[in-house]
Amino acid sequence: MDIINLDDLNMYEKLDPHHMLDELKRMPLLCKQSWETAEALSLPEDYRTIKQVVILGMGTSGVGAQLAERIVRDECKIPIYLHQDYLLPAYVSADTLVIASSSSGSTEEVVSCFNQALNRHAKLLVLTTGGQLKETATAHNIPGLIYDYTYRPSTAIAYGVLPILSILHQLGFIPNKSAEVSESLIVLSQIAERLSEKHQTTNNSAKQLAGKLEGRAVMAFGSGVTFPAARRFKTQLNENAKCFSFAEEIPEMNHNSVVGYELPRSSGRYWAAVMFKTTYLSKRIHQRMRITTDMLHLAKIPVFSIDGYGFSPLCQTLSLILQGDFVSLYLAFLTGVDPYPIDAVDYFKRKLAES
Repeated sequence: MDIINLDDLNMYEKLDPHHMLDELKRMPLLCKQSWETAEALSLPEDYRTIKQVVILGMGTSGVGAQLAERIVRDECKIPIYLHQDYLLPAYVSADTLVIASSSSGSTEEVVSCFNQALNRHAKLLVLTTGGQLKETATAHNIPGLIYDYTYRPSTAIAYGVLPILSILHQLGFIPNKSAEVSESLIVLSQIAERLSEKHQTTNNSAKQLAGKLEGRAVMAFGSGVTFPAARRFKTQLNENAKCFSFAEEIPEMNHNSVVGYELPRSSGRYWAAVMFKTTYLSKRIHQRMRITTDMLHLAKIPVFSIDGYGFSPLCQTLSLILQGDFVSLYLAFLTGVDPYPIDAVDYFKRKLAES
């Protein structure tokens, strides 16, 4: 295979035929659009009486929902649960708000639970572009955010995060996040510019990290608000770079996974680790990250980090996601794969439909 030079701008028409870099650089705009659209929603008054929130979402929608829950965990007045299965939990009832989040509107796990929630007379809301969710919502006069997006769903993570924060505020369960969103738009725009392909590798941290990860399977580590970013990075490496990766959460993994670094002794040749950090992680978590890093180094596994930018938890975490997305695209280009197709997922869905 030809050696790929990420600083050769003439290469990107071949490396990125579906212009995923351009779409990624639109993340600040998508954040702005998703927030403004959600702020204009009109919600039924009785939705303020709910006792809990259950969010249905898979893939990117699931990561977005998990991020929203982690952001507000310490301030939301009611519990929020992310549910990813076909069967709705028994505790969902009329005093539950069930938010069905699916870009396509046809994700079968989400649709299945949404229909069950409808039969239980739960309070419902949809975040989608169409599909069965839109049809059901229209038929039953269910409120929702119906947005227009035709690109690959994984690039629309903004619609899986910010509308949830807006909805929770409108219902009176969390403070207004407008200032944090405004900060995020500024910082994300700066990152999108700084990590664009026009900047040479010597001044581009995403290109640099992609080069260090090339040829390795990647462990992504996070904690608290940064774990959804680590999980997002894992999924983007899978989908964009077509490489093996998994995500682990600190402190839980310190009680088991660290034992497995001893074998096989060849791990250092094939693995790398990336820590996702923000200033909002506790001193104890930072200490755990340092010790985990030391243990990985003993196993000859290289460890890198991605740090959040900005002041607020929302801004720092969204900045982690955008940086990780850039790394995943540059890694795809370095290995000569088109980041856009997700043939394995399409194959899986076809086989599932056949059965």
